[in-house]
Amino acid sequence: MLLHRLAAIATLLFTLGGCTASQQDTLLQKVTDTGRQQAGLIPAVAQADDVPMSYLERPGDGPVVILVHGFSANKDTWLRFAAELPADYRIIAPDLAGHGDTPAPASGDYTLTRQAQRLHALAEHLGLQQFHILGSSMGGAISAIYASQYPQQIASLTLMNAAGVDAPNPSEYMRALEQGRNPLIATDKDSFDYRWDFIMSRPPLLPWPLRPALVRQSIERRAINEAIFAGMLATREQLAAADFDQQLTANVTMPVLIIWGAEDRVLDVSAAAAFKQRLPQAETEIYEGIGHLPMFENPQESAGRYQRFINAVGQP
Repeated sequence: MLLHRLAAIATLLFTLGGCTASQQDTLLQKVTDTGRQQAGLIPAVAQADDVPMSYLERPGDGPVVILVHGFSANKDTWLRFAAELPADYRIIAPDLAGHGDTPAPASGDYTLTRQAQRLHALAEHLGLQQFHILGSSMGGAISAIYASQYPQQIASLTLMNAAGVDAPNPSEYMRALEQGRNPLIATDKDSFDYRWDFIMSRPPLLPWPLRPALVRQSIERRAINEAIFAGMLATREQLAAADFDQQLTANVTMPVLIIWGAEDRVLDVSAAAAFKQRLPQAETEIYEGIGHLPMFENPQESAGRYQRFINAVGQP
């Protein structure tokens, strides 16, 4: 309803003289702020190792959950999902270094092992003894790395369409990379539109003028996204050298939930079985008709499944 009202306002502005880029950005921020309020999330900043890390937090005396977004995304990716979780959950959703409102590190180090270390610094700053961690895509790989390095802190690990292992069946995205194309980095409006439909099978409503605001923001991030992606590639070599597969099986012994969209074109659904092979205790949930972002495409169902998992694990 709010999106429709803002779109109507923007249409009137255009009729009377045009909706400027600044007005579009303002409307997008209003939508974001409303989403945060509906989820009970409050913005905050804390020094996390070498960056001042921006994050959203909802106070609660129930389970503590850290939500880790994916490549080129940010903390607001979780708004619809967080709004579906029980009110007593303490939720923390950070912007990883170089994403959202968290600046680029002076070192330029975007390897996923370094991002996990920054998350650990945030957890230490917040005084978290033990918590549940859920990561999407790149954030899934970071969460798995975190769980393998600091297993005593992790009550449960949830991997949502996660990177970190090679899928038996190469995805459409992996084939594009082999051809020298990266569909996840927008360089103009057309590539943004392609990316939007590429990552989701059920994309949410994105009316004018919110779309042009997101297009501009995505294109402006091209250079930093390329640097972050280079860090992701460097991580592959690090993990291979450290025998990460063996670390996963040996260290990640806590309860694990694997959630995947069956129509994921970025990370093929066959990767869910690859994770399950390394983490035999894992529960697996595959959603038909869903793409790379279940928390965005079907927030109610995926949040409900996550809640049942957390309830079974119990509060640390």
